[in-house]
Amino acid sequence: HQLVREMQYVVGSGSAARTYLAEENGRLYQLPLTWYTQADDGAGRWGLSPGYTEQNARFGRTVPDRCMACHNGVSEPVPFADGKFASLASGIGCESCHGPGELHVEARTVSEEAPDSIDVTIVNPKWLSIDLRLDVCQQCHLNGEVSVLREGETAYSYRPGRPLSAHRAIFQLAGESASQVSVISHADRMQASACFTESAAMDCVTCHNPHEGFRDKGPEYFNQTCQSCHAPDALAASLAGSPAAAQHTETANCFSCHMPKVAADDVPHSSFTDHWIRVVEDPIEGVASSGDLEPYFEEDQGGSVEEGMAYVIYARQGGGNAALRRGVSILEDQLADRPEAGEAQYLLGFVRLETGRARQAIEPLQRALDIAENPERLNALAQAYENAGRATTDAESLYKRALDMQPAAANVRVNLGRLYESQGRLDVAIEQYRRAIEEEPWLVQAHVLLGGALAKGGDLGAAEDALAEAVELDPGQADALTNLAVLLAQRGEIVRASPLFERAVEAGPRNADAHGNLALHRLNQERFDDAVRHAQTALQLDPGQATAQQVLQILQQAGS
Repeated sequence: HQLVREMQYVVGSGSAARTYLAEENGRLYQLPLTWYTQADDGAGRWGLSPGYTEQNARFGRTVPDRCMACHNGVSEPVPFADGKFASLASGIGCESCHGPGELHVEARTVSEEAPDSIDVTIVNPKWLSIDLRLDVCQQCHLNGEVSVLREGETAYSYRPGRPLSAHRAIFQLAGESASQVSVISHADRMQASACFTESAAMDCVTCHNPHEGFRDKGPEYFNQTCQSCHAPDALAASLAGSPAAAQHTETANCFSCHMPKVAADDVPHSSFTDHWIRVVEDPIEGVASSGDLEPYFEEDQGGSVEEGMAYVIYARQGGGNAALRRGVSILEDQLADRPEAGEAQYLLGFVRLETGRARQAIEPLQRALDIAENPERLNALAQAYENAGRATTDAESLYKRALDMQPAAANVRVNLGRLYESQGRLDVAIEQYRRAIEEEPWLVQAHVLLGGALAKGGDLGAAEDALAEAVELDPGQADALTNLAVLLAQRGEIVRASPLFERAVEAGPRNADAHGNLALHRLNQERFDDAVRHAQTALQLDPGQATAQQVLQILQQAGS
């Protein structure tokens, strides 16, 4: 099996790695292959992109706005279509650090010089307080385990000169070792250094001039900065008689000892300069994390809706059910005092929906919708209505409102098509599936549902094509494999169907339909023990699985 995708964009400076993106119909997708330039002693090597080892999304991982906001300059996202862009910047530009520049360009076109010493038409970070200066850098160079946007904020709404804490809440795991370094922990670790705490002026640009390249300048470039505060003669005098005196000469490489290269915890095959400037001794051992999240900003101490959201997000990233329950409990408690927090209301409703509590999901989802209407909230409320047994006309109306706001919301189109199909309206269901595929050609679920609907309508050739395309996009898609196998078996193409039945169960060991259909296939092969085993597995997963019930009934009547 193989798929071919063109690498259309490169992300990353290349000092550690280069990750590649493909574009399809305005949407960006992270490709699974990354070039790690530091691997194999600098020779470089190919490897899976970060995150693909934990969860292989194949070629369907869209690049959301929050990723693009830091990995590229200010671009124009399509509203309510995360990962789809009307225009893309070509690299990180001036506005990321200086804010919008239109007024500045207009003013300086009229007069080259500002009327006073501070040009108020643009943000110059040097005039900001130290905290706000650091925030300009930390908008992309500070992260924790979870980062939550404040109510009303978007990926692109931060502006230099604002406190970063007004834009997002950041949470880190309690008990993490002080020796751990992540790719974007530099500014935070610098602030733990005596060089920072004992200086009234040190910030990121003390060592990094953002307006010039420094990666190829060699150690002298940074050593000069160190020696501007730590003169070699003074150091030698203070260390007289110490074995360390011989190491502190004018030509010594300061940062090789005091800011060593260390392996990052969140990117493979890469090392980064540790910006905690210190006399490096034995690594500081951390305490095994209890799974507790600690807020980074003072305003989030003592509990907040953002904390509840952070626990839910952490749970969905692999933090476990305990974190999910804790997040839901915090949200339920905090929303009593902040009912206007629309995104928190949405997240509470979404979690309830995902965990089978559709009726309880309706109230917070409706509140979120009343606060601000968007396709995501409309879609979730429609699903809650469906799952709670509410009139399908209510869900249909919500899906249509979502698509009126953003016709490019292919996932909403899929849900609307599925609703139509459940009502027996195959023609309009097929239309919605096809429009979803037109918008997102790599959306596997749309191909699977299209194939099933076409098969119901008797167009078996088109159904086979749709299901084969789904398997082509994702050979581990259990529903596509089992539906294609059933279609082929019904046409008498048993040789082609047989391995697909088996692959479906391998791909989806907890997929009741896959087990049920394999049970029927084994029955037809007169492999009765296997038929019973897969039928029983199917019924354990879904007691209402009709094919498995049929298989056991036939075997019982036959006395097998």
